[in-house]
Amino acid sequence: MSHSPNPPTRKHLSRAARERELERYIRIGAVVVAVLLAGILGWAAIDTLVLKPQQPVARVGTVTITLDQFQKAVRYRRFQLLNQYAQLSDPQFQQFFQQQLQQIELELSDSNVLGKNTLDELIDAEVIKQEAIKRGLTVEAAELTKRVEEFYGYFPNGTEVPTATPSPQPTYAPPTLNPTVVARWTPTATLTPTATLTPTATATAGPSPTPLPTATPFPTATPLTADGYATRVADYTGNLRQFTGLTEADVRGFIEAGLYREKLEAVLGPELAAATEEQVHARHILVAEETLIKEIQDRLKAGEEWDALAAEYSIDPSNAKNGGDLGWFGPGRMVAEFEQVAFATEPGSISDPVKTEFGWHLIQVLEKGERALDPDTLSQKRQQALADWLLAKRAETNADGTLFIETFDVWVNNVPDKPDFTSLSSGQ
Repeated sequence: MSHSPNPPTRKHLSRAARERELERYIRIGAVVVAVLLAGILGWAAIDTLVLKPQQPVARVGTVTITLDQFQKAVRYRRFQLLNQYAQLSDPQFQQFFQQQLQQIELELSDSNVLGKNTLDELIDAEVIKQEAIKRGLTVEAAELTKRVEEFYGYFPNGTEVPTATPSPQPTYAPPTLNPTVVARWTPTATLTPTATLTPTATATAGPSPTPLPTATPFPTATPLTADGYATRVADYTGNLRQFTGLTEADVRGFIEAGLYREKLEAVLGPELAAATEEQVHARHILVAEETLIKEIQDRLKAGEEWDALAAEYSIDPSNAKNGGDLGWFGPGRMVAEFEQVAFATEPGSISDPVKTEFGWHLIQVLEKGERALDPDTLSQKRQQALADWLLAKRAETNADGTLFIETFDVWVNNVPDKPDFTSLSSGQ
């Protein structure tokens, strides 16, 4: 005889109802938590990928420089510094470039220095572009293409055969860079540098110049074919994308900034710095002791020959044998004490003894006059004039009294630390 199950009691029904309600709350809670978590993660992703990169690090007039632009420029600068380091550390030239190598190491290791330098250059590039456009200066597509080709050492017209692969000149680039050198960092690369660096002689400041080293001539570069150009671009931009995330379009933007700088400098240069200056042609006798220079002064007054006394006593080895002739020089080329007396002395006259960090001098001024600057000096002078003009722009204000150039500290904690020596050497 079978027994039918007992029907559920009111107590059982009530408990079952409570359990179903609890399960429903749990499911709702789980959904709410999931939605909240997804919202938090989504907001974090939006903040990281969309909002944060668009935060301003600087404003030039009405144009904003974003954190994304800043970080791209920093990564490109790091890439170029490492590229330059690879060239300068070549064993045959390393001894000439110890100071430059140390400067590169210092900048790469100090995010504040690297970030500040990059931000300043981004600001300068925007100021230059705005001023250039205001003056009707533009960069045509054909100009940019030609400069990009030169950047990679490609001269399709066959009329220009470089003595070395040209260096990129974007605003953020340190000098003497070579896109082919990136191949040294990666075992799979097939490019070979087409030329090696030659140390650049630096003139000695002050009235006691030393002979300059003889520059080693560059080897003649092999003209690049169209296929070779395409390969070089692909290899360089491939390495660039791998190590920095930047593209060929970013490189073209940096090169375009360099072109705007050149165009504005060509126009502003004559306005800011004249092509001529007053110069002095002088010679000197340099000795270590005041008593000796006074003795030489007395002997000159007594009629002895300048050339003979210079050859016998001057301790400047670069010119003692030719009467201490320093040639023509303009303002800023000699130490201040020497320059002040030289420019104040009349042609044909000999100064009283002058003390500088090099010793004691007698200065004979042979000629004075307004003279054209040599191309190198003129270029340096106009580059400095442009730098001074850019610095002055920082103090300008808009019509509403706000600063023309504003900077924001968001960049300080967001300076990329890659690529570095480790990532490049490991190919990561």
